[in-house]
Amino acid sequence: MLQSIVIYTLLLGVMMLFFYIASLKGSYYKDTNGLIKEHSFWKVEILFPLLIFATVFGMRYDVGTDYLNYLFEYKYYDINNSNYELFFSFITHLCRKNGLHYCIYFGILAFIQIFFFFYAFKKERHLYPFLILFLFFTNDWLSWMNIIRQSLAMCIWIYSLKYIEEKKIWLYFLWVFVAFLFHRSAIILFLFYPILVKDIDYFKNIPLQLILILFSILFRMYFENSIMYFEELINFYASLLGKDDFYINAYNIDILKTDFSDVTINIGFFFKLIANIVVILYSKRMKSFYNNKRFIIIYFLFFVGLLSFYIFPAGAISISRPFRYFYIFQGITYAYFIYYLIKSHIDYNKLVALFFILLFAYRFYDSIITAYYSPINHHLLYLFYFQS
Repeated sequence: MLQSIVIYTLLLGVMMLFFYIASLKGSYYKDTNGLIKEHSFWKVEILFPLLIFATVFGMRYDVGTDYLNYLFEYKYYDINNSNYELFFSFITHLCRKNGLHYCIYFGILAFIQIFFFFYAFKKERHLYPFLILFLFFTNDWLSWMNIIRQSLAMCIWIYSLKYIEEKKIWLYFLWVFVAFLFHRSAIILFLFYPILVKDIDYFKNIPLQLILILFSILFRMYFENSIMYFEELINFYASLLGKDDFYINAYNIDILKTDFSDVTINIGFFFKLIANIVVILYSKRMKSFYNNKRFIIIYFLFFVGLLSFYIFPAGAISISRPFRYFYIFQGITYAYFIYYLIKSHIDYNKLVALFFILLFAYRFYDSIITAYYSPINHHLLYLFYFQS
């Protein structure tokens, strides 16, 4: 437990320090002719924390069940019998062919993830310290080295959103196709261009948002009784992921029922619910503050993620996988939220920001302590590969 607390705290502290330096420099500067130009992304204060992240998580062992499957596949990889997507298969084959240790292999994958995640916000470097803060405090990072392929696709997709904002359909489709070549489930992401390219704020009515959240929670309570009607849909989704026995056994109605029965509503559920309600109550003010299409897109995906999160909780793995593309936007929106509160020049808002951060910090460290005493959650603990 102590090892986990020390490593996560040091990693988070180092990354926040360097990203704070990057945020102070900003994304733009004036040259000698008075022209506004963008700072290069390839700076020490940005690349160093990314490399540290990749190194630490590349050396981490036993991240979860999927991680152990990836490890086994890497050690005994056979390209002729691989069910992996093209790009993931290529990276795996290349690393295996060159005899790279598996921690280097996982480090490369972690770097691709964290690179695309922060490269997506290279024009908003003021958010960097808060993005990494909530990437940790929401435990979103926990799944990155477990559901590796989908996390790679997700981070690439986050980068591709800029092309919706810029109305460059073919570049958006190109990058979603790249994401698809890491995980088949990314095929659903093609659908979001026609939805998001329009200059429409779908969720601007705050009372309606709160009502939708309530209905999503109520719907989740009754969903278990009607799961059997979704069997064809579940089977179709499993066929997208792969046709081997693993997906056939992992994605079926019986497993789904078990997943839902295992999910409990606890203090953590209500804590995050209250946090999300607070963000919703501030949403109109945040939209006015940022006043750009990008934040409207981010907030749309945040709210879609909330609805799917409360209907299909993350613990119901067999059905929540397609919606995990949206869960990451909770932490991203929290970063926007905290930055807004700090820059609003209202003392009360700054107290809200401090309280918000402290509560999430408490939940983060409490989850580590709980994992130490809970065999079910032990994957949260940090274990070096040489301690396996």
